[in-house]
Amino acid sequence: MKSTKSHSWTDGPFGRLLGFAPIQAPPQVFSLTPAKLRHAAFARDGAGWRLVDGRELSLPPDAFQHGPLGGPLRDPAAFGGLLAELLQRVAAPVRDASLLIPDAWLRVTFAESGELPKQAAARDEILRWRLKRLVPFRVDELRLSGEEVEPFPRQEEPRRVLLGFAVEALLAQLEQLFAAQGVRIGAISNPSLSLLGALRAPTAEALTTVALVDETSYTLVFARPTQAGLEPVLHRYKAWTGDPSPAARAALVARDLRLTRTFLEENLPGARVADALLVAAPALTGEAGVDWLGWLREGLGCPARALTAEQLGAVPGGLPAGVFGWPLEAAPLLGAACREVS
Repeated sequence: MKSTKSHSWTDGPFGRLLGFAPIQAPPQVFSLTPAKLRHAAFARDGAGWRLVDGRELSLPPDAFQHGPLGGPLRDPAAFGGLLAELLQRVAAPVRDASLLIPDAWLRVTFAESGELPKQAAARDEILRWRLKRLVPFRVDELRLSGEEVEPFPRQEEPRRVLLGFAVEALLAQLEQLFAAQGVRIGAISNPSLSLLGALRAPTAEALTTVALVDETSYTLVFARPTQAGLEPVLHRYKAWTGDPSPAARAALVARDLRLTRTFLEENLPGARVADALLVAAPALTGEAGVDWLGWLREGLGCPARALTAEQLGAVPGGLPAGVFGWPLEAAPLLGAACREVS
């Protein structure tokens, strides 16, 4: 697909930018962090999805320019060489794929709206205007896409839109570098939303919470079950400033969870959080004073547990061990693959 700043409403943020809605593409997924480039290939059989190939390469230090939403590569040619090297290692040729970039680079927010016009340019203008009122970024430099979701019962306007946005210069550069190697990127998403595609939706009308934690930030996603799977109702990304102590982190997380719980009680009266799933490297939860499971249980008033294969609805038995870190790195890749074929 051609990269442009404005994408059709029918593409949705999930068809082009967030990779959430079903699209017709092979189950090949790349993921990118400031330090790693990864590729995973999945196959579907009678038992579900299976990871059949997984590769990764380290990127040079400081490979990307810095910015509040990340920035383009400093040396695109060097990245292109690493991508070519990775593609030479994979078991089968890759022609179409999805790409995951960090939650810090691809942000999510929600906006209320009235009826949106059918003409793409007019819709884009309205959504950009609304985004300008919500975020402190230069919206004209962003790629933006929106997907209508179920409105809150007490909101002022009749529609609610999930907005995804990222730096256009970064996305266009990555798409061009993959295209130069013969790979078309059909959808771009982030790990937190992609992971929803791999989870087993609860049978009851209750919210599922996912907490993704890494060394520099955490993301909280609250989602409710629909016929198509889990639909996000709230998404919160928080980056640590400086290097807070465990006690300071505990206080910050407690405050964030308290505010989040109040927001949900006010906007979704009677909604129940059935489960909180933690996705984090063991080292990030085993240090003294860092108790994410306890923080989630106390802050949300619900059971909390580390994500395991039992919560996956697509691959019985989980993913093979030893390919990527489980579940922090592998589960979002699986979720992106599950979303690709309707």
